[in-house]
Amino acid sequence: MTDTTVTTVQQNQLELLQTLNYDTAAVTEALAFTQNDTFKHKLFIQQYGRVYAESDVVARTIKAVQESKESLAALGVTTTSTPTASDSSQAS
Repeated sequence: MTDTTVTTVQQNQLELLQTLNYDTAAVTEALAFTQNDTFKHKLFIQQYGRVYAESDVVARTIKAVQESKESLAALGVTTTSTPTASDSSQAS
């Protein structure tokens, strides 16, 4: 019998796909930030819902990541530096 249980990480990944309209570039950006951390995931989803200045999904995602990082700093949550996918592509 096959195990059909969906893990929290898988559920978070599915939610990212749906929220970001299945835009894989945007999902890559979001995953680079969240790193499958549930707190960062929830924070990102909330911030993404608050970003209205950007209409493009990738631009909106990058803005939500930035807002999430600023929120983490304001909350005093210490995390290791999480480069986004666009950071690594710019380094090439």
